[in-house]
Amino acid sequence: MSDPTKAVFLSYAREDTDAARRIAEALRGFGVEVWFDQSELRGGDQWDAKIRGQIKACALFLPVISSTTQSRDEAYFRLEWKLADDRSHLMAPGKPFIVPVVIDETPDTGAAVPDSFSRAQWTRLSAGEPTPAFIEQVKRLLNKEPGASSAKASEPRAGSREQGLASSALGKRSDSTLQKKSALWLAILLGAFIGVMIYWATRAPVPGPAAPAPSSLLPAPSSPPQADAKSIAVLPFANMSPDKENEFLADGIHEDVITSLAKIRDLKVISRTSVLAYRDTAARNLKKIAADLGVAVVLEGSVRRSGNRVRVTAQLIDARTDEHLWAENYDGDTSDVFALQAKLAQQIATALKATLTPGERTLIERRPTENAEAYDLYLRARILDQNLQIFSPREDYERVVSLYEQAAGLDPAFTLAHVQASISHGTMFWFAGLDPTPARRASALAALEKARALAPGSPEVRLAEGSFEYTCNNNWRGALVEYRAAESGLPNDAQLQYRMALAHRRLGELAEALARLERCAALNPNDSRGITTLIETVMALRRYPQLVVLVKRYRGLFADDHLITRLKFLAQHELDGDWAAFLRSMATVRPRTSDPLGLDAAYTLALNAGDLAQADRILQDPRWQSVLGLGGIVNEPPALHRAQLAWLLGRPDEARRFADEAIKFYRTGPWNARQQPVAQMGIARAEAFAGRHEAAVREGRAALAAQEAMDQFNRAFIRHWLGAVLVVAGRPEEALVELRILMAGFGTMSPGEFRHDPLWSRLKSDPRFEEILRSAKPL
Repeated sequence: MSDPTKAVFLSYAREDTDAARRIAEALRGFGVEVWFDQSELRGGDQWDAKIRGQIKACALFLPVISSTTQSRDEAYFRLEWKLADDRSHLMAPGKPFIVPVVIDETPDTGAAVPDSFSRAQWTRLSAGEPTPAFIEQVKRLLNKEPGASSAKASEPRAGSREQGLASSALGKRSDSTLQKKSALWLAILLGAFIGVMIYWATRAPVPGPAAPAPSSLLPAPSSPPQADAKSIAVLPFANMSPDKENEFLADGIHEDVITSLAKIRDLKVISRTSVLAYRDTAARNLKKIAADLGVAVVLEGSVRRSGNRVRVTAQLIDARTDEHLWAENYDGDTSDVFALQAKLAQQIATALKATLTPGERTLIERRPTENAEAYDLYLRARILDQNLQIFSPREDYERVVSLYEQAAGLDPAFTLAHVQASISHGTMFWFAGLDPTPARRASALAALEKARALAPGSPEVRLAEGSFEYTCNNNWRGALVEYRAAESGLPNDAQLQYRMALAHRRLGELAEALARLERCAALNPNDSRGITTLIETVMALRRYPQLVVLVKRYRGLFADDHLITRLKFLAQHELDGDWAAFLRSMATVRPRTSDPLGLDAAYTLALNAGDLAQADRILQDPRWQSVLGLGGIVNEPPALHRAQLAWLLGRPDEARRFADEAIKFYRTGPWNARQQPVAQMGIARAEAFAGRHEAAVREGRAALAAQEAMDQFNRAFIRHWLGAVLVVAGRPEEALVELRILMAGFGTMSPGEFRHDPLWSRLKSDPRFEEILRSAKPL
């Protein structure tokens, strides 16, 4: 920033990005410094601190107001607005600071804005198209010229948008001056237009259908940002005891030191999952470890037990300089190990000059349990739990739950064991391939109620409350309420950030979800679940260059991951347009662990290649149990896919027979609330393949309406299948309407997948099909 006293901060909702960009570019064209950096729209502590600093330093704050901001009760721009409003109350009366800009017909009466915004003069710029009068007024406000003011004029504001500020805040100005400014404005626009035309006339053609990515989506620079001095990675403690059975004592102390430090908001603490890879003390390169994890400081330690006595040795090292900041030995009794860990955490915080609040001190000094055996079982469960993948088999989840419950059985007052048991039961209820039964939900609730009774209102219990609302009640807003309450006591908890991101995704708030996922990745960079969800979300926003960079950055986590590898190859196809290369690449990918026979992978590959005969042969394999369904919500009967293949191959009688079999499956299933719209869409698809088109469209539209009322993230999947049903039903005009909606919003199905889908590709003779696919832009 060159001169903060002459800088303008532009605040906007992500849906209004285009309008905000037009305003920023126009102001910059007249030499105004504008803080509008889309490349920074990604969240995280550094980004948040930068935004706060800019709002504190800027000369003018321009909030972009629209019907979108009116409809958004929760969003990051509202925090920006609050910060600006707070600053305005510290200013002298009449000092210009807030300059609201309205880009549509949103009325100022009753607008959902802070009071200081209502007191300021509002500028109306249709679709964000700046006028010379607006540019001139901003410059006058920045230069503090006499008569310039952002306060609302006492006389009524003119009604026409064309007049904007000219009839109120600008006052009387000479026509000749305004004409000169207008001429200059038009000349700049004309010059920019000519420059763009020359560029497009001379640039080399780009192969494939991909559109150029805006600057906000370009890969991050290769050099990582400077790590904060208060960022720390606690490496696994070495077990120096002769008895290797004491390994869990070392693990327990390591776990609790991390957990205690993570409760201090003034620190950035890497999660235990991500540091377990560095157990081998002999192979440690502290500088590289710190760079990999994005921290400045590393803690190494060891544990030695002799009878009932234990010694913990710890040393704090600045990995950037290899300087030893602090070292200490702690001796105590094994029965007092939690007090030892609390003391260690507090001294580390002091060494890092971190602020430790009284509330944080109280949380750190809590004892999770007095039962050493129960704690060992809990630690075993935590390690297994952290290694679970999205498609891990049910047996792995059952093993984790069993250990939590055994720990709780040994110490019924062990709150954390009940908390994690409830969360694990809820996760099993969530996925169709695990156990979405009323009994599993009841187990989640029973464990939660025990935790509630033991520690009502504690951060960990609020986390479990939010998890239950999410996985068992489909109450995304309610989950966020609980998660936010938990966050005050768990500021560095990656699991919490991950779960908050999921709730935001269900609400269709992908910008907020992305910010949380990036915070999760910063705290837990070696956790495949969080990184997988981050990559999925980037895919849904069509940020293909960013996705390729992310997969490359975290490739060590996904060497054999079918889902992430497929997303990487799809993103690469959107960049180079080579579908044949995509198919060749996918032929080399190992199937999911939930697809041990590789049938689902082979079937999908045959469909993508347009080899219907091969797809039909694969479906006839008697070993098929089910086909992986949307998001693991409902796994699909092979009969549904056999009906689709029969319809595609022109065998209507066979299609009808398999369709009826699929309909019977969907109508008799005990579906929970989350599964019902997906099952209804399954019926719609089957009815379409059976030739009962009216029933198919009716069921499909009802399924989409139910899905939209419940879950905004998965609505794209349901809309995709509704469009496919309309194609089968011979209603291409309606199908194209659905496709246009899909391409305008987010969704994890790429344009290339629609282009090569065996049902949707039947529209390829209509030029509008390709035009709509090419209209898809990064969000």
